[in-house]
This record gives sequence, C-alpha cells and structure tokens, in this order.
Amino acid sequence: MKSSHGTFAAIVWIVAGALLYNSEPEAKLFSWQTPVFFVLGMFVAAAVLGSLSYAGVRGLTHALVSARIVTAPTRRAQIGLTVAGYVLFGAQGALIYLVARWTIRAMFQIDGPD
Repeated sequence: MKSSHGTFAAIVWIVAGALLYNSEPEAKLFSWQTPVFFVLGMFVAAAVLGSLSYAGVRGLTHALVSARIVTAPTRRAQIGLTVAGYVLFGAQGALIYLVARWTIRAMFQIDGPD
C-alpha cells in the first residue's frame, strides 16, 4: 500500500508539472530547471508526499478504530474506509499541485497571485 501512495504522488507530480509548464509563460521547457523539476521532484514527491499520504491513511484508520467508529471488518466499514481513502488521495493531489506550482514559481522566480 505504501508504494501505491508514492507512485500516485510521482504521477500527479508529472501531470501537474506538465500542466504548470504549459500555463506559466515564464517557465521554459529547455532550461536546466526542467530536468531538476521533473526527475528530482518526482522522487521527492514520491518519498515525502507519498509517505505523508500513507501516514494520513494509517492515522485515519487507527483513529476510526480507536474511537470505535469502525469496530468490525464489515462491508459498511470497508466502503467507508475506501471513500475516506479516496478523499485523502484527492487532498494529496491538490497538495502536490500546490507544491509543484510553488516550486516552479520559485525556480523561475515568477511573481504571481497565490
């Protein structure tokens, strides 16, 4: 399960980077920043943001069990935990996009509204 969080983070980093390189006019595709952003950023996103997402899912599951909201491995509990996992994946995607945008703006020194 931990590797799926890292893989998801790396894929979202690449997709968000491609969208941001297309939408930020100051971001130059042919520059030294591009391979640094995509290659190094992909590994950092997988390691840091993927681990953060994994910890969030584990923490949420532990909190639900500790609070006795989920008491047995029923079908209803499985559906609830699956939905909670998807919500956390969505939040992770949004966080990765914001971090990627900040990184591109910092690398190319783009001043813009946040």
